[in-house]
Amino acid sequence: MIDEGFLILYMLKKTLKYLHLWLGLLSGILIFIIAITGCIYVFSEEIKEFTHRDRNVIVAPLNTKKLPLSDLVNIAENIFEKKYTFQNIIIPNFPNSSVSIIFEEIDEEGFWYPDYMVFNKTVYLNPYTGGIIKVENTKWEFFNVIFWIHITLFMGYNSTSSIIIISTICVFLVMLISGILLWWPNKKQRKQSFGFKWKKTTRWKRKNYDVHRIVGFYIFLFSLLIALTGLFWISDSFNKSVKWIANGGEHIIEKELPIIKSINKPEDPLETIYKKVIKDIPQSKYILIRKHPNETVPYIVRSYLNETINYKRVEMYFDKSSATLISKEFFENKNNGEKIQALNYDLHVGSIGGFPTKIIAFFVSLLIASLPISGTLIWLGKKKVTKKNLNKLLVKN
Repeated sequence: MIDEGFLILYMLKKTLKYLHLWLGLLSGILIFIIAITGCIYVFSEEIKEFTHRDRNVIVAPLNTKKLPLSDLVNIAENIFEKKYTFQNIIIPNFPNSSVSIIFEEIDEEGFWYPDYMVFNKTVYLNPYTGGIIKVENTKWEFFNVIFWIHITLFMGYNSTSSIIIISTICVFLVMLISGILLWWPNKKQRKQSFGFKWKKTTRWKRKNYDVHRIVGFYIFLFSLLIALTGLFWISDSFNKSVKWIANGGEHIIEKELPIIKSINKPEDPLETIYKKVIKDIPQSKYILIRKHPNETVPYIVRSYLNETINYKRVEMYFDKSSATLISKEFFENKNNGEKIQALNYDLHVGSIGGFPTKIIAFFVSLLIASLPISGTLIWLGKKKVTKKNLNKLLVKN
C-alpha cells in the first residue's frame, strides 16, 4: 500500500517539474537577453573610463578659470542650431575632466527604441576653453543600447515593454522558488547537491544536469535580489507596495515644492547654482543639473559623494530664474521607503559594495543567462531518451 503523504509529495514534485520546465521553455530567451545585457552593463562605467578617455580627460591649463556654465550650454546648443535644449549637465569636480551636456528628445508614440528615442546626443566640452571635444551619438552608443535592451527589450517606455519585462521577472521568481524546491535534497542526495561528484565515466548530460541544479542553488539568493530590485524599478505597484511596507503600512505623500518669488535674478543661474553646491558640498565628486521636460519643474540638482555608488548623493531643487535653493535632502533624512528607492539601483547593479559586489553581480548575471541554456539541454536530452525508450518498446512488441 502506497503511503498517502509520499503520494502527495510525489505529485507535488511532478507538478513543480512541469511548471519549472514549461515556464523555462516559454520565458528562457527573454531571461537570457535580460540577464546577459545586465551582465554586460555591470562594468560599463569602468570600461568607459578607458574607452572614453579621449572625451572625458583634458589637460587643465595653469592659472585659468573655467568658463561659466551658461557659456558652455550656449556653445553646445549652437551645435544643433538651438533646436534642442539640454537635459542634463554633468560637471565632475576634478580639474582635468571635461563637462558633458546631454540632449534628448523622445516620441511617446514610438513603439521600438529607434522611433521612441528621436534624438540623444552628448556634447563633451573643455570647461576652460569651451572647445568641443566630441559630439557623441549617445542614441547608438554601445552601452546605452545594451541598457535599453535590458530595461525594454529594445522598445520604448510603453505599456507593452513594461508588461513583458514585469511578466518575465515574475516568471523568473516562480522558477527560482520552484527550482530551489526541486533541488532540495533528501539524505541520500545531499553529497551530490552541494558539489560536483564526477567520475571519468560521467556523461555530459549528467554534468549539465548537475551544473544547472548546483549553480542554481548557489546563486539563488543573489538572483532573488537582482530580480526583486528589477521588479521594484519597473513595476509601479510593486514599488508602492514595498514602500508602504517599509514605512510601516503608511502611504507617505511627497510634499509639494514651495513656489519661490524672488526679486534677485542672477545673470547666470546655472553658474550660480553650481558655485552654491560646490561651496556647500566641497566633497562632491561630480554634480548633475537636470532640466525636467516639464518647464514648471525647478532644476533638479544632485551632488554625488562617491564616483561609483549612486545612493551616496545629496538631492536638491533650485529655482530656475533666481537660483534659490528650494529643497535639499540627504540620504539619512529620507523615510524608509525612500531609502530603499535610493539603494535600489546600487543593489541591482552590484555597486553597493564597490568593485567586489560588482564582480558578484557580473558573474551571477552571467550564470543566470546560462540557466535557460542548461535547462533546455536537459529537456532535449530527456526528450531523446523518451523517444529511444518508446522505440525499444515498439520493437519488443
